[in-house]
This record gives sequence, C-alpha cells and structure tokens, in this order.
Amino acid sequence: MQNHSQVSAPPPRRWLQGSVARALLGGIFAIGLVAGCERIAFYSTGRPPPDSNASSTTASSSTGDSSGDPTGGMGTVTRATLLDAIATCNLELLDTFQKAAQELATEAAEAKTDPAGRAEAQAAWIKAIDIWQRAEPFQFGPGGPTNTPGGQGLRDTIYSWPLVSRCLVEQNIVSKSYEGPDFGTTALINMRGLAAAEYLLFYTGTDNACTPASGINATGSWAALGADELASRKATYASVVSTGIAAMAGKLLGAWRPGEGDFAAQFRNPGKSGSVYTTEQMALNAVSDAMFHMETHVKDQKLARPLGIMDCSNATCPEAVESRFARRSRPHVRNNLIGFRMLMSGCNDGEGVGFDDVLVALGATALAEKMNADVNAAIAAADAVPSDDLAEAIAQDPESVTKLHAAVKRITDSLKTEFVTVLDLELPQLLEGDND
Repeated sequence: MQNHSQVSAPPPRRWLQGSVARALLGGIFAIGLVAGCERIAFYSTGRPPPDSNASSTTASSSTGDSSGDPTGGMGTVTRATLLDAIATCNLELLDTFQKAAQELATEAAEAKTDPAGRAEAQAAWIKAIDIWQRAEPFQFGPGGPTNTPGGQGLRDTIYSWPLVSRCLVEQNIVSKSYEGPDFGTTALINMRGLAAAEYLLFYTGTDNACTPASGINATGSWAALGADELASRKATYASVVSTGIAAMAGKLLGAWRPGEGDFAAQFRNPGKSGSVYTTEQMALNAVSDAMFHMETHVKDQKLARPLGIMDCSNATCPEAVESRFARRSRPHVRNNLIGFRMLMSGCNDGEGVGFDDVLVALGATALAEKMNADVNAAIAAADAVPSDDLAEAIAQDPESVTKLHAAVKRITDSLKTEFVTVLDLELPQLLEGDND
C-alpha cells in the first residue's frame, strides 16, 4: 500500500467530535486521534496547533515503532512525506497534461486547414481529457477555487464542466467572437476549454441549442451559414480554444513548477515563510477537500443525476451525462477514480505513498484497506458498464450504472465519516449536513 470571485475563507468547521466520534470509530481510532493529530481549524489564518511540533513529527504506528521506512512500506509515514509525494505526483500529472494539451493545439490547428485532420484532433482531445480527468481530484493550490489557499481558479479555465453552454458557443460561431485577441484564455469559461472543444470537434449536426427567439435564430444568421461554412468556423474555433487550453495548462504547470511559481515549495513547506499553509495539517486538509470531487461531481452530478436519483424530474435524465458529444462519460468517471486512487494509495497505479499509509500509521489499517478495496471495486464497476456513453448504458443496462453509483457511494461514505475523523480533517463546508 503505499466562481471566479474572491471571497473570504469559510469559518472553522467541526464534525463527528467527542462521544459521537468515539462511538462510531471505537477505541483504536480514538487512540489514533490522540497519538497522531491535532485539531486544526479549516484554512487556519495562522493559529498554532496545541502542539506546535505535532504536525512535523512521525505518526506512530500501531506497534509504537516510529523508525520505519519514510517512504512507507511496513514502517511509518510522516505528513511531510505524504505532502512531498502528493506534490511530486501533481507535478508529473500536470506536466503530462501540458504535453497532451500542446498536442491537441497542434492537431486542431492542422484540422483547421485540412478537414481530414479532424480525426487526429479528436484523438488528441481524448488523450488530453483522459489525463485531465485524473487531475480533477487534485483541485488544490493554483488549480483550486479562488477562495481557497493559493487558489487561482485555473481548473475552470481548462475544464468548466458542469458549467457549459452549447448555445453560447453557437452564438460565438455566428459572431466569430473567437477571432478576438486572447479569446482562448480570457473569454467566459463556458465558451472555451475542453468542454467547448469537445462540441466543436465532435458534433457534426447543423442544428443549434438556442431558443427560436434568440438572435441567431430569429434573424436567420445561423441558417444562413450553410453546412460547409459552419464546419469551417467550428474548426477555426476549435483551434483557438485548443491553443488556449495549452496556454492555461502551461500556466497551471508553471504555477506549481520549481523555478517558476513554485507553489510546490509552499505545499511541501507549510508554516515556513511564503507558504499559504500554516501547518502540514492545513495543507492536507486542502487535499482532502479536493478529494470530495468524488462526492459532488462524480457520485452526484455524473451518476446520480443521469440515473434520476437526484435533481431529475423524470425517471432518468440521460441528457445530464458528461461528454455528450464525444460519448465518453464512463471513461471520465473511471479516470476520476484513478486520480482519487493516486492520492489515496499512491501515484503509481495505487503504489507508493498515499493517505492510506498515514491511516495505517494511526492504527486505522482496516479503514485503509477498506477504502483501497472500495476504490478498486469502483474502477471494476466502471469497467463493467457496457458502453462508454453512460446515457446509452442507462437505456440498455441501467443496473450496471446503478452498481457503479453504489460503488462510488461506498467510497464517499467512508471519505466523509471515518477518513476525515481519523485524520482529524475538516468536512468541506458545502457538505456539512449532507446525509447522502
């Protein structure tokens, strides 16, 4: 095992404390809480923990031996070791994505002048989005929301789903707004990024999603384009946004990379001058919050809503699936799970240093093993869905998608109960009171 507006940080939060936590977790988890973690206010503004040295010491294993291999294995893992492993993993992932994004920009530029190159551009988009979906659970630091420590909101500039608007993209096709300076990096996020590129590269229909009363329909400007002109404009627009994706991927990588923004140093050295994190626990809490992407986006928006379990007025809502044009909603969920596993149990296919090693060091081996098994089971459940398009799978084999949802829910149930409690982390504010 191994919104784009700046708002103030949310207030300190508490969850499952005192007798409730002890009753839920039992003696061994309670011992782990005392031995290994102090209580840190969520996004503390500088208040020191009760023991100022606690966050940098090695967590004791269940046997009391703290002299183990610092990289994990059968020994113990410090929080500093885990932070270093996560930073290294994130840098490697962002570097891989930046290269794929540049490849997408190159292929989309060629397809702009050679329609036969559209298939290569589609393949490059698939390669880039597959990598990005693994990075989705890593939304902390510069990639995270602007109201989090170090957050620059860069994730949404690359992939804004579920905030997407086909009609806005189609209005830009008519107005040719994409020809404006820096459109690919400055336009509204639902007019650019990977989601807009998907529509532009994959959808060949000549209809639009705007209302009959909208300008492009009421004036006849959309209909006047004709199929050939529409295809040409889509290809040019796709090239613009793909170039923008590569630029934003470079910006995000640069924000983390040593010698440039070097946020990796801030993340690896909390409490030191220049770091937005006052303690190692605070930095780990930022990662934990990002991991709740599995709850809010994967379980709820990508699976529960299309299945009709939530926010759906019909028996099912297959139109709510992700990636409607490339029809890759199942691989997206699978790659989200792989990204989660990189944090939970190690960057290299679940091997290396991960949160599971800290759980073991705190005496919560059973929880670590359960969560690792649940993640692998969810990946297997994704593999068992018979179509890459979840909308098609819901129509043909809804039980397979229901089983995938249940498998993901087992992960998130542990994430928002035992996981945050044993590690003394804070439940994200948006989930407080959530009993699902």
